[in-house]
Amino acid sequence: GQLFIYIQSIAAYLSPPIAVVYCLAILWPRTNEKGAFWGLMYGLLVGLTRMILDFSYRAPKCMEVDTRPTITKLHYMYFAMFLFFSTATVTIIISLLTKPLPEHMLIRTTFITRW
Repeated sequence: GQLFIYIQSIAAYLSPPIAVVYCLAILWPRTNEKGAFWGLMYGLLVGLTRMILDFSYRAPKCMEVDTRPTITKLHYMYFAMFLFFSTATVTIIISLLTKPLPEHMLIRTTFITRW
């Protein structure tokens, strides 16, 4: 009966970094390879950590004390939102701190440079 929740929680741990890097790459021409790579690595590390902790520490039954780590007490959809925005922050910061792509490499690759 919990199969759907497991599938959704795994997707919530692994897909937000991919989605945010894809959105930034299309919508913001300043996104570069290093920012995208390290954003994905950050998202993968945080998502896998949460997934491992979530499957290692089961939710307590009613009237039992919850001794799980704090990160596992957060609902998986709220965690997906946190992971999306924190990955976006890491990607943006690293893209701003590294060398931008030359203009000729951006032609028809982002929404702004499509014409």
